[in-house]
Amino acid sequence: MAAQNSPPTAKIEIYTWRYCGFCLRAKMLLESKGVEFIEYPIDGDNGARAAMAERAGGASSLPQIFINAQHIGGCQELLMLEQRGVLDQLLSEPGS
Repeated sequence: MAAQNSPPTAKIEIYTWRYCGFCLRAKMLLESKGVEFIEYPIDGDNGARAAMAERAGGASSLPQIFINAQHIGGCQELLMLEQRGVLDQLLSEPGS
């Protein structure tokens, strides 16, 4: 019997600080969904924070989250997507 492949999932990236409560909450939600994500811990790295802010259209608060290279915002925006029932769909769209 052939093994089934896992369904494709979105490419999820999250910029964080180690002791940021909002970062921890966002990661917990993603982990509860069973999806893998790429974490960029930028604690104290002003250059990395500036690069993140440029990518995020000027947003410099943490976390900043991208799904399939689309900036979705921070923890509150992630939670709103979950409340509206659209997060699972975004997370299941194949990434590039």
